[in-house]
Parts: sequence; C-alpha cells; structure tokens
Amino acid sequence: MKKIALILSLLLYISSLSVFGQSVSDYQKKLNNVNQSINNINKAINENKKEQKSVEEQIRALEVEINEREREIAKINSELKETERQIRSTQKEINEIEKNIEENNEMLGRRLKVMYKVSDVGYLDVLFSSKDITELLSNLDMIKKIVNHDKELLEELRKSKEVVEAKKLRLENDQKKIVNLKNSIEIEKNRLLVSRGEQNRLKKQLESEQSKLLAQEDELLRYAKSLEKEIQKMQSKGDYAGGVLLWPAPGYTRITSPFGNRIHPIFNVPRMHTGIDIAAPMGATIVAANSGTVLQADWLGGYGKTVLIDHGGGIVTLYAHNSTLLVSQGQKVERGQAIARAGSTGNSTGPHLHFEVRKNGAYVDPMSWLR
Repeated sequence: MKKIALILSLLLYISSLSVFGQSVSDYQKKLNNVNQSINNINKAINENKKEQKSVEEQIRALEVEINEREREIAKINSELKETERQIRSTQKEINEIEKNIEENNEMLGRRLKVMYKVSDVGYLDVLFSSKDITELLSNLDMIKKIVNHDKELLEELRKSKEVVEAKKLRLENDQKKIVNLKNSIEIEKNRLLVSRGEQNRLKKQLESEQSKLLAQEDELLRYAKSLEKEIQKMQSKGDYAGGVLLWPAPGYTRITSPFGNRIHPIFNVPRMHTGIDIAAPMGATIVAANSGTVLQADWLGGYGKTVLIDHGGGIVTLYAHNSTLLVSQGQKVERGQAIARAGSTGNSTGPHLHFEVRKNGAYVDPMSWLR
C-alpha cells in the first residue's frame, strides 16, 4: 500500500508541472518520468499477481486438506457407528448370559434344596421309591450328576460372561479412542477453515490493491499519451514517409491477439488491446515498418523493452516486449532495418512482438496499415 501512495504522489507531482513553453527534450524527460512511474506500477502489479497466485495456491492446498479431514471424519463416524453397534450387541449378549445364569442358579438352588434340606424326606422318598439298593444308588448318583452338570454349566456361563465383558471393555476403550481422534481431526479441520478464511480475505485485499494499481496505471497512461501528443506536435512536422507498412516480424505471420477490446491475459480484466501480438520466438529479428527517427528505445512500463519510431505526418509505430534493442533514441532508421530482437519483457505471457500504429497520438488498427 505504501508503494501505491508513493506512485500516486509522484503522479500528482508530474501532473502539476506546467506544460507550456517546454522543449522537446523537456517533454521527453517528463515522458521518461511517467514511463518510469508506469514501470514501477507494473512491478507492483506483477508482485501483487505473484502474491495472489501464492495465496490461491495456499487456498487450493487448504481445500485439499479440508476435504481430506472431512473424509477422515466421515470414515471415523462410520467406525464409531460400527463400534457402538458392536457394544450394543455385546451388551445384549451379556444380558442374555446373565439371564441364563440367573435361571440356572434358581434351578440348581431347587435341586440342592431337594438333596440337602434338613429333613431326610428327600432321601427317604428316593429310598422307598427304589426297588432295591442298586436302583437306590443309581438314583442318587443320577441326582449328583445333574447337580454337578448344573454347576459346570454355571461355571461355563460365568466364564463366557467374563469373556464378553472383556470384549465390551475393549470396544468401549476403542470407542473412546475413536471419539478422541475425531475431536482432534475436527479441531484440525476448524484450524484449516480459519486459515482458508484468512487467505480468502487476503486474496480480496490483493484484488482491491490490484484494481487501484490498474486505475493509477490508466491515469499515468493517459498522461503519457498527452505528453506523446505534445512531442509529436513538435517532432512530426515532416510528411509521412508513405506507403503500406512493412511486416515488422519477417517470417512470423501468426497473430495471437488482434487489435481491440479483450480480457487481459495477465490481469484477467477487460482492457483495450492497443495493437496486435505477433507470435515470434525469443531472439527473432524485429524490423522497422518504415523509415523514420527513433523517438524512444528504452524500457516503457508494461511494454518492457520498447522502440518507438516517428515516420512523419503524425505516424508513430511501437515495437514492444523485446529482449534486446538494436537502436537508440534520435537514430535515423530505414524501412526493413533490424531494430530489436523479440522477447518477453514487461507484462508478457511469452515471447512475441506487440506492434502498434499511432496516428496523431491515437491508437489505430495496425492491420489497416499493413495491407
């Protein structure tokens, strides 16, 4: 934000300077200052875009982590439901065993009362009901076996109950662990949600700053255009060299972006495309479209390394995003002369030539001059 305030102050200072009684050199110095300011804004815009890209990457990474935590929570919820189902099933099993133990205890108690009651009636009944001593012993042995069987059954039931209760205890411990794990993942998910919210707020802030920078760039570009018009009034006194302009990128004819309104490929906002983009590889030769005088051969804001040629009669051509400049300001050039090497400097998505034609300072479609 400090950069924005600084650039805005510089813009106001430059705008306040008098434009009367100035020489071409004075206008050119002012234009250079404005272009430097545009360059600074473009650097700030590029930094802003890098930050936005970094923030967007972090948001995407957080989204992936949040989705992963949600999948983990869904899986844990499923495991928790299954564990709770098993606990209920185990408790039901314990209840059935306890009921079985209770019933067998009652049965054993009734039998023991028959065998060990204070009166001997029970034994007498068995004695008198027996035909002989052999049958008596056999009946008594049978009663003992029944009682022993009941005792063994009860012991087995008690052991089964202990096993099932141990299983239930393990399941309850598992349940506690699953709940604790779920809580820790929920905490992590909430932390990620907070981080995503902070990143989204930062993204909006960066987008707001970018809008302000673009607005300031537009203001500077308008002022630069007014300075260029003043320079052209003083420099372009001669007649236009005449004729159709020469294609500026020999051997490379594919136009990747025509003249007119479009969505900016870097800033993703509607912008006027003031020239044509010609696909040309890094280092390809760029030539003068017609004879004239080099107005500027330097870095020009988002244009990067740029050449402007005055052809007389108010006609100026511009060649931008070059990797190398082969001419200098004030130099006379001939039609077809090599003036630069194609590149990707300034606001560019890759090597190409951005070519403009300006008539009395106004942007015109270059294709109407190249045909």
